[in-house]
Order: sequence, then structure tokens, then C-alpha cells
Amino acid sequence: MSTIVAAITIISIILGFYNNNLYNITNSVMVNTDKSIQLILTIAGTMALWGGLMNIVKESKLDEKISAMLKPLLKSIFSKLNLGGEAYKAITLNVTANLLGLGNAATPLGIDAMKKIKAEENLENSPSKNMALFTLLNTASIQLIPSTIAAIRYSHGSKNPMDILPAVLISSFVSLFCSIILIKVTWKNEKRKIK
Repeated sequence: MSTIVAAITIISIILGFYNNNLYNITNSVMVNTDKSIQLILTIAGTMALWGGLMNIVKESKLDEKISAMLKPLLKSIFSKLNLGGEAYKAITLNVTANLLGLGNAATPLGIDAMKKIKAEENLENSPSKNMALFTLLNTASIQLIPSTIAAIRYSHGSKNPMDILPAVLISSFVSLFCSIILIKVTWKNEKRKIK
């Protein structure tokens, strides 16, 4: 990726010299750098707020209550997963972070959940059905509060940054539902390691 960015930068500078347009390139770099920093600060503030709330959720044991509420849904999605185990707890934390719209905060929780599913299921060198289902659940990222997108929309002058909520929910639910059905129908039997 760094090679591509470097190549684009060099080509832009060469074309700027060739067209006597170097001033516009320099001006564009300065303006867009300023916009990038403003966007980063806007998103960082939102992420700090929701990341702090996630820590409060963990410390107050609210995650256990959320886990209990999600149990019927997750039980129907994840077959043969220990609902009292560490993998299930990690999955519920990831789902909670996604519900709050914390895509960046949900990523490390998702990686942790995937490691715990792999350890719990003890499969050969291939992903399990539950790992594939969790990937879909994480990627669909059902968000009750799409805070990151709302922050980006707000930073670009949107008067109502949360008005995209119905579209976000519909697209997330439809894609997740179709993907889960497809995996449940097509997944082959798994070969587990013998301890």
C-alpha cells in the first residue's frame, strides 16, 4: 500500500511540474491535511467516549446482562458453542461494541473472540462453522447507534447525521440473515483434532 501511495504522489508531482500546476498540488495537500486532522479528532472524540462506556460496561458487569439477553439469538446462530465459555463472552462483547457503532473498538474484541473460538473448538487447519458465522456477524456490524458514521457525517456538515439509521439497520440485517442461511446450508462437516 505504501508503494502505491508513493507512486501516486510522485506521478502527481511530475504532472504538476509538467502542467505548471504545482501550486494547486501544494495547496491541495495543505487543505486536505487540515481536513484529515479535523476528521481524526472528531472520530477520536467519539471513539474515546464509547470506548470509555465499554470499559464501564465491563466493570459494572452489564456485559453479563447483555450476554444473557443475546443468548437466545446467539444460541440459534452458533451451534455447539459453550454458552458459558470464554469464547461466548468475547462474542457478546464484540456484538455489544458493534451495536453501539464502535467499529474500531470492536476489532480487538473480535480478534480475541476468534482466538477463543479456535481454542475451544480444537479443529484441524481450517476454520470452523462458528468461526465463519462469527466473521459474518462481525462484518455485518449491526449498529443501533452508528456513532462512527454519524461523526463523519457531522464533520462534513450533516444537519441530521443519524438519519441513515433505518438504511444501516435494514442492510445489516438482510446481509447477515442471507449469509447465515447460506453458511448453514452449504457448510461441510468439520474434522476435529484428536487430543
